[in-house]
Formats: sequence, C-alpha cells, structure tokens
Amino acid sequence: MTGNLFPARLRTTHIEKHQNMTYRRNGKLQACEPCRKGKMKCDHMMPHCGRCVKTRKTDKCIYHPAPLTKLAAKTARDEEGKGSHRPSKAANDSGSAAYLAHLESTARPTGFAPLTSSVLPKGSARSSSSASHPNGYRRVSLQQGTTEPKEAPAGRMLLPSLHGFDNGSFISHSAVLAENEPSIGLSPPGPSESSVSQKLIDRGAAVLMLLKDLSSVERYIDKWFSFAGGVVVIEPMVKIYLEGLRTTWGKLLESSNIADLQAMSAQVWENTSRPLSELLKRNTTPREFCMSVTGADLRWEVVGIITSLVPLIAQSLKEGDPIFCSHDAAPVDKDALAVSMHEASKMCVQFCDELDTLNDLYLWLLYGNSIAYCSLRSRGRYDNWKKQSVLAAALQCANLHQEIIVDDSTPFFIAELRKRLFICAYNNDKIDAVFAGRPPRLTRLYCRLQIPLDLTDAQTMSEGPELEAALAELDEDGWNQDGTVHRSTFARISATNALITEEILEISMGCFSPDEVVRRAADINMRALDAWDSLPDFLRIDASDLWSSLRSPIELLFLVVIRLASLDHIFLLQRTLSKKVPLESPSPNMRLLSVCGEIFKIVVMMVDNKDYFRDFQIDFVQILCMHGIPAAAVLAVELLHQERNPTSASAQAFPLHRSDTIQSLSVFVSCLGTIKPDAHGYQSCNRGKTFLKKILDLILGPGPAAPRTAHTEIDAGTDPTLGASLFDPEDDSEFMRWLDDVQWDQETWINFT
Repeated sequence: MTGNLFPARLRTTHIEKHQNMTYRRNGKLQACEPCRKGKMKCDHMMPHCGRCVKTRKTDKCIYHPAPLTKLAAKTARDEEGKGSHRPSKAANDSGSAAYLAHLESTARPTGFAPLTSSVLPKGSARSSSSASHPNGYRRVSLQQGTTEPKEAPAGRMLLPSLHGFDNGSFISHSAVLAENEPSIGLSPPGPSESSVSQKLIDRGAAVLMLLKDLSSVERYIDKWFSFAGGVVVIEPMVKIYLEGLRTTWGKLLESSNIADLQAMSAQVWENTSRPLSELLKRNTTPREFCMSVTGADLRWEVVGIITSLVPLIAQSLKEGDPIFCSHDAAPVDKDALAVSMHEASKMCVQFCDELDTLNDLYLWLLYGNSIAYCSLRSRGRYDNWKKQSVLAAALQCANLHQEIIVDDSTPFFIAELRKRLFICAYNNDKIDAVFAGRPPRLTRLYCRLQIPLDLTDAQTMSEGPELEAALAELDEDGWNQDGTVHRSTFARISATNALITEEILEISMGCFSPDEVVRRAADINMRALDAWDSLPDFLRIDASDLWSSLRSPIELLFLVVIRLASLDHIFLLQRTLSKKVPLESPSPNMRLLSVCGEIFKIVVMMVDNKDYFRDFQIDFVQILCMHGIPAAAVLAVELLHQERNPTSASAQAFPLHRSDTIQSLSVFVSCLGTIKPDAHGYQSCNRGKTFLKKILDLILGPGPAAPRTAHTEIDAGTDPTLGASLFDPEDDSEFMRWLDDVQWDQETWINFT
C-alpha cells in the first residue's frame, strides 16, 4: 500500500498553481494573452492556464498588466487633438439607450497583518522610509496604553472581500470556500450586472441641473473652507473635484440643455459603475486619485460630496450674510438652498445604492449626507437614528471597524482618512446614544479605534519627502508641535471621548448592582480626568479667560467643545450615580452641582461673546441645548431650593451666589429667546427658556417667596436636582421629568469631516 493515494503530479499542481486575482476594468478576471487574443475562455490559473498547458503554449502564457496600453495611448492622443474634454460619443448617443453598470470587484490579493488597536508614529527618530510605509509605526492600545513593534505582513492571503475592502472575518459562511477556491481552480463569484434605465438617467440630469450656477456653488464651498475646514472631505480634494467639474462640464452645465445634461448623466452613471479599487495602489498619489474621479471621469459620489457641503454653509451662517446677498439680485433663501442641495446629495446616495457601490468615496458621501440630513432635523428623532444606522452599517460592511493599514491597495492618505472617518462616526454614534437614551450601534468590543496622525489637510495630501518631513515634525504620540488645533486634532481626541462615553452608557443602561456601578464609575471618573490631564498643553484652555489665547474662531470653538466634552463625562457619571445608587446620607450630590457650575460658566462666556461665533450657528445652538440648558436647569433648581430653605445641607455645603446666579440665568434665558422659530434648535431652546423663566419668576416675583407647606417645601434630605418636588401639584413643570424626556436638537458639523 502506498502512504499517500493522492498522485504526485496533482499534489504538485495543488501546491504550486494559484489563480490570477488581477481584475480588468470591467470587473472580470484578467485572461492570459493567448486566450485574450483568441477570444477563448481562460481559467485564469498561474503560472499557466489550463488551456495553454493542453495546447502546449506555456511559453506564451503570460498575463500582461496592460495589454491595450499602446492602443489606449494612441486613442488618447487622437482625442487630445480633437478636444477630448467633450463628453464621449457613447455618452452623447445615450439619450434612450440603457447603460449597463458593473458592480465593483469582490476580491484582490493583499498582505495579512495581525490585528491591533491603533497606529501611531515613532517620532522624530523614525527612519526616512517610515513616512510612506506602515512598518515605521508602532501600535498603541487606547484601553491599555501599551505599545508593541509592528511586524511586516506575512505571506498569507486575506479572504476576498466586498467591493475591494479587506475582510478580516474568518467566521463568515463563505470563509472556507474563499480560502480554498483558487487552489482548486475555481473562481469566486464575479460581479453581477445591472442596467441603468432612462428614468435614472433623467433623475441624474435633474440633479446636475442644480449645478447650473457652478460659480455660486464654488463660492459657498470656498466660504465653508475659509472658516470651517474638513476632516474627511478636506479642502484640497474638493478643490480638485471642482476644478475637473468646471473644466470639463462647466459650459454644458451653464447651458442647461436637457439633452446635454442627459448625456452627461449617462456618462456619470457609466463612470460610477467602474470599480474604484482599480484606482488605489500603494503608490497612488492623492492628486492622481482625485483627478481620476472628476472631469471626464466624474462620479455620482463626487457630485454628492460637493452638494452635501452647501447645506452646511447655509445652516451655519446667519441670515443676511454677504454671501447670500447681492446688489443686483434678490437675497438667496438659505433654507431653501440647504434643502435643495441636501436633496441632490440624497439622490446621489440613492444612485450609488442602485449600483451597489461601496467604496471610500461613497462612505465620505454617506457621512457628509448624514451630517447635513441631521442638521435639518431634531437630533434623536427616529428618522435621524435610521440615517446614522445606515452609515454604521456601511462602515462595518467596508470593514473599517477592523485594522486599517497601508498595503498594496491602500495608499497612506486613504488609510489616514479611513481612520478619521471611522473615529468621527464612532464618536457621533455615542453622542446620539446619550441624547436618545439608546444603546450605541458601534461598540468597542468589535471595533478597533486607530488614532489618525495630527496632520493638516495639505500634509495629508502631500507625498514623498514633503510627507516624510511632515511626519518627522510630529511628536512621539502623533500630535503636532506647533500648537495649532486642526480638525485631525479634534478627531484624535474624539476617540478617547467616545470610549469613555460608551463606558458611561454601559453602567447607566446596563443591569449592574449599586456596588458595581459605584466601582466602575470611580474607575471611569479617574480615567476621564487622566485623559484631560494627558492632553498637550495647547489643548487645555483656561476656562476663566477663553480669549487669552488669541486663537481663530474655529480653533476656539474646538477648544471649548473639547473642554465641555470632558466636563460632560463627569456630569453624566454623577447623574448615573444619583439615579442608580441609593443615597446613604441626606447630603445632596455636590459634585453634580460643582460640574454644572463650571459648564454653565463656560456657556455664559460664549453667550456674552456670541458674535465671535456668528459663523457657527449650528454648533452654537447645540452647545446651548446640549450643555447649557441641563447645567442651567440644575443650578436654577438648586437656587430655588436654597431660596426656600436657606438652612439646607446644600446651602451650607455649596452656597450659590444669589445675584451672580440670577444674572447669569437671566442672560442665558435672553439668549434662548433669540433663537428663531424656524431654527431647528428652537423647540429645545424654547422649552428650556420657559422652564428657567418660571423658576426666575418664582424667585423674583412680587411679594415673599411661596409659603413652605408640606407639599411645596423641598426636603433637605432629598437631592433637589434629582426628583425633588419643586412646585405646587398643579404646576406642571417638574424638572426631572422634563430633563429626562427632553429631546435635544441639532446635529453638530464640528465632527463633520
């Protein structure tokens, strides 16, 4: 008997042969040259396909990386001589013809690397090669703070993944098949085909019609980046998109000829159907990538990204801003502008969904569209929750919750933008969960948060020696050393804040014993304080004098939000302890009163200088609702309690300065009253104004304070901020029910990238 019944020739074939995983432009596997020229079916095996082995043409069996290069170059030269910036003939002749759109590639080879929590630069001592290669980095765990050297990828293959994103899941139903299909000569399922109907082409033409006045759109976007900046949708990229759009399609858009717009729409549909993964290699430069998705290669993702920026500028600026006014034209209705451009962005998302698109551009579009969508509605609403759930699902399907590295199909700038995008979405998810009192959609148990480098937009788009120099200027933890607050700086802090908020949600919504809540709350509180203390000095502002740093409005806004987010952790923890842990003594929650006082002081400073933030109306209103109203309500309730019971424990331990508190509350109430009814934060601001004004009326009304009867007096043994009776039974203004049920409004764009 033989020791192995498997024939030696088959054993050798099984070990040596593998499938060529290179895809053509149409999404199909590349054929060898003899099969391609003979128009024969190729099995795509390497080193030689089965047909060439049978016909003894193994010497000619090669897989040419670009078999039509010469023909393509000649065609390009011919087109250049004829003026190649015009739409293609296929696009112009497509008025009634349906275009076939191919879905994106489903697999490509890549290196396997161990999973980690975070990637940060080593610092100035790094070698020059580390700027463009991930091996020059080290890993840092957000939870444990440990580091380990990064190893070079081993020689394993990752599973074929959806739409070109690496799939690290080895427990999926098709994992075993995907791992072994190439070794036995089988191909993974290829991309399916779908047709684009004339109706979809017409809808695309309607979206393009909104870009008729492209110069105005460019002016709005220039204004946006002049004071807001970006994190994922960054200015250098958008500038290239707009340049290509204006150069190739500017005159066509301006003419607004229906037939021309339909031809342009058909071309954009065809471009969008092409896999984006073909454009991404390790050495792809940012400009090469951006140029390949605009101009004659314009895609719906890019159109959607451009239109998603306009609603944000329209919502952020005040009525009467010069950008909306002109001497020779009627003022622009900024609300109507925001709605129309948001609908255009929404249509672009739907177009990509028609083609089953899932790539980096689509994720950027989906994020920008969701931010614009939520800024037009009250935060915490069911429709907003659904919108954010779609984004969370897309990020997970694209595997951005797993390790993000630079590899053969992921250039450095794409890896950095993926990290920024996922962190901002993850942080927004935690804020939504706190607002709505719901479990988060993304959790740290299944997500690896990787901190992006603290680079400017221009540095992120740089390459070669310029990029190496930018990386060398960062400190060993990845922070910039010039003391400037970039959006990437804010994104880095969001990672830590989101993890702390998630742990607070766990103890506030989970089923834990009071002892366990106290133990975990103490641990979270210590780490929250350590997180603030460990920030670089330029990120820890002096709350007593916000303007001493002489920073720009956007930087100052970032610093204020960073400080308020840190204080909000303490506020949420104390609220949780007061609700879930029985009081062992009659003493009220002094830490809650203390942190509310600090929060309210910062908010009142912003109110006193609100003209400084005139270009940030969305964020200003959100700060009023998210931080100002809860803190003011706690202090107002305590002031009323001390007014009625001056000998209470809280009055002795935490006496409020009556005059200063009343003045601050009055200023805050007046500011809430300036929020217009058509503003999307009006409902919460009006409710908070009504509540605070009622308490001030009770304190400052004519005659003596209300008599302290059995049903109106606040017991000193009860925490007045946590459910004590404040008013007569017929007075329907109980604070805690209001505070627990309040629906906070407004989505902030400060996390928008």
